[in-house]
Amino acid sequence: MVIDITTEDKVVLHQGDRAFNYYDMKPGVIERIHRYPQPNTMNGQNSSTPIEEWDNYWFDFNHDDGSSTTLDGSRICTVAFAIKKGWIK
Repeated sequence: MVIDITTEDKVVLHQGDRAFNYYDMKPGVIERIHRYPQPNTMNGQNSSTPIEEWDNYWFDFNHDDGSSTTLDGSRICTVAFAIKKGWIK
């Protein structure tokens, strides 16, 4: 099953794709996607939304500097968007 991760700039990425963690201001790669979704508040979902409709997946994100963290799509953007914003030179 391919799981879509929708970034803050509304681009769909997948496991293995590069992205930019704008909280830590670091680029990296989407790694292992956790199999238990949460409500996607960007799409108007909340805890009252039926579980079958939840589509906000968390994932492990490996930064280029060797560090890692756990994120969801509302905490990343595309590298192109980060360059446009001046976050990556």
